[in-house]
Amino acid sequence: VKDPMIRVHDLEIDTAARTVRRAGKAIQLTPREYSLLELLAFHRGKVATRTLIWEHLYDEQVESTSNVVDVYINNLRRKLDDGHSVKLLQTVRGAGYRLSARRAAAP
Repeated sequence: VKDPMIRVHDLEIDTAARTVRRAGKAIQLTPREYSLLELLAFHRGKVATRTLIWEHLYDEQVESTSNVVDVYINNLRRKLDDGHSVKLLQTVRGAGYRLSARRAAAP
């Protein structure tokens, strides 16, 4: 049986209950924010491209011309990383985003 818990540093994602905690404190996410976090968690340590994120959040195969991905990333970053010295949600310039406790490095 697969462990429903995904852990990245002090972040815990319970994929069965769809709950998120950081340093033991519950974090309230919208369904779409949770979906984005789960995608990044499944790819943890690897870069998730903006296209991958867009296609995960929206089932339609429409061209992303808006900054919707940026908005969700920023919301998630604010909820997950504010007040913590270790920033887990990292931007990889020109590539996408990564969930990792390691210092941001080249993609």
